[in-house]
Amino acid sequence: MIEVHSRRPSEWRRLFAIAADLIDQLREKAGGFEFEWSFGGGTAMMIHINHRESHDVDIFLDDPQLLGFIDPSKSQLSFSTGPAAYDGDGTRFQKFAFEGLGEIDFIVAGALTGTPFEKREVEGRSVWLETIPEIIAKKVYYRGAEPRPRDIFDIAAAARSHRAGVVGALRAFPDRVARTRERLAELNPEFVRRTIAQLMIMPDYEEMAADSLATATALLEEVLSPATSS
Repeated sequence: MIEVHSRRPSEWRRLFAIAADLIDQLREKAGGFEFEWSFGGGTAMMIHINHRESHDVDIFLDDPQLLGFIDPSKSQLSFSTGPAAYDGDGTRFQKFAFEGLGEIDFIVAGALTGTPFEKREVEGRSVWLETIPEIIAKKVYYRGAEPRPRDIFDIAAAARSHRAGVVGALRAFPDRVARTRERLAELNPEFVRRTIAQLMIMPDYEEMAADSLATATALLEEVLSPATSS
């Protein structure tokens, strides 16, 4: 897929506009069917806490049959900005990459937490914006076996801003959390630190960035420790 330099300012607004238009086309092609979708991932987290620039837009769908309507190999779609590449498996995801902008991912995945999203206005559109505990739960559940440095930074940022909610959400998935914790222990700390340093981190989170691996690890260890009652 197309590489977008992590130090480049985010074009998430343009990506979201393209994604919103694709959702409108999807609804029309599905005969007006009112399917459920939510806006999640790193960009949604950025909207919540402004921790770093993010270069992709993740849209979560509740029905794999919807993917066929936004697969360019099967469906006629119109784009204000055409994708440089696209990929999908027909059941779990459909990805679009845009030169110089980033990526849009349509992902089929159900909610993992009791309060997965909240109604917010994003770029003039009312959307279900995923909560930070939901965003982190999905990162650990689906990507914990191969966490990227930006995922580690996101977990660390969430530990600072929404620790109790994230810990509570992750306690529902101890096996996935343990797998992620084991994987973090195998990583080269210096590689993680240098890679995170290349992210466009917002001023309020710059000071904590270098310790992201330790912070994320401590959060996961708290999840795995026996819960105490006061």
